[in-house]
Amino acid sequence: MSPDNGVLDKTTARAECDWSISSREQTSHPARRTAAALPPPTGASALAAQASRDSRYDIAERIARESVTPHSQAYSQDKLEKEEKKDKDTGDRKAMEQQIPRRYKPGDVYAPHDLSGNEMAKWKKLRRKPRVGSHGTDVLDSLGVDPRKHYKNFSMMAEYVTEMGRIKHRTETGLRPVNQRRMAKAIRRAIGTGLMPSVYRHPELLRDEMAMRGQLPGQQRPR
Repeated sequence: MSPDNGVLDKTTARAECDWSISSREQTSHPARRTAAALPPPTGASALAAQASRDSRYDIAERIARESVTPHSQAYSQDKLEKEEKKDKDTGDRKAMEQQIPRRYKPGDVYAPHDLSGNEMAKWKKLRRKPRVGSHGTDVLDSLGVDPRKHYKNFSMMAEYVTEMGRIKHRTETGLRPVNQRRMAKAIRRAIGTGLMPSVYRHPELLRDEMAMRGQLPGQQRPR
């Protein structure tokens, strides 16, 4: 064997070894084997087949898009609008219930019409009292009374306090700003000295009210 043939055989053997290693690396992973098994299209027939598949996909997509008819679109839009309107009505109803001006008590009889907006507006007007200014009638000015000197008179103080013990606003009492401050000072003084309860009505006032209604034990209700 000549030296040239020996060199050629060694070169050929090394090339075959490198090819076997590279092919093993490429086909070791399933994805690599798939990629190796499906080479990209290069011929004219392969490109034509790929274009045919793309065109069929576009046709199917267009058919699916056109299958949504205008009637179904209008139905979906109408359903969405109804749901939005329902949610809005529910929110408005809850807000109206929280701002209802008339407070019902156990045993009150009412008709469905009493819950309408017109009737509620009437009760809202009744609850509002006219704002009294400096030109209005002030009870303390008419009587010439200084409430700070009558803080022991809890029956008078109770007329200017709510059921929860809060001092009424000037729009409810009808007093001038100066007399309103004096009355508030007298009420705080009566509560501070213990002559007047802060969170409930005076027991003597409650007794008088019960006597007027005939609810005291052993007493008949007046006719």
